[in-house]
Amino acid sequence: MKKITAALLGAGMRGEMAYASYALSHPDEIQFVAVAEPDRTKRERFRELHSIPEEMCFQGWEELLEKPRLADALLVCTQDSMHYEPSIKALKAGYHLLVEKPMSPNPLECIRMGELARERQRVFSVCHVLRYTPFFSTIKKLLAEGRIGKLVSIQHNENVGFWHQAHSFVRGNWGNSGKSSPMILAKCCHDMDILLWLVGAQCKRLSSFGSLMHFRKEEAPEGAPMRCLDGYNDTRN
Repeated sequence: MKKITAALLGAGMRGEMAYASYALSHPDEIQFVAVAEPDRTKRERFRELHSIPEEMCFQGWEELLEKPRLADALLVCTQDSMHYEPSIKALKAGYHLLVEKPMSPNPLECIRMGELARERQRVFSVCHVLRYTPFFSTIKKLLAEGRIGKLVSIQHNENVGFWHQAHSFVRGNWGNSGKSSPMILAKCCHDMDILLWLVGAQCKRLSSFGSLMHFRKEEAPEGAPMRCLDGYNDTRN
């Protein structure tokens, strides 16, 4: 099998640790030859881990995509609202793509990305990683084999850990839906994908309901500060 060469846009936790780390344990299958990352520390760490020449390390994705095609595939692991433009340019340049989920907060951008990938006959994969976990892959296998009977309905809950909620969706990169995707898209795109995959059919109708019950101003404890850390008292000696 021919070894795949790849370039990475965004050497954060997902890009560096979740995906590119595969190349370190399977060097005969894939090799990263270029990276674009605005954070110098992250960029340097990735360069050292994958033995990438200095001239193949870029501060921004624009610089990388200005070059002639540098690899077989490109991993787009930038922030959610920054997927569309580099993906379109990469497809036009001839790259196969692996794009972090969600594809884009804009549905029209998602459609255009898919259409262009088909036009250019490029692999276009979205990182819905639940399909590859032992838990869900086992369920899929049992359903396909008919070992637990005919599928009639599915009840699926995804509970977001308090640490993930407090970090990512309050103080983290997803704390402002104007700059990124809202929580319902960032998390529920996983759920929609895994349900469609398990059922093995397209969705014909969708309904949704909910409301903000507890985390409202009128529910705040008496004397609560505007920000939780403002009310923190260090009682240690």
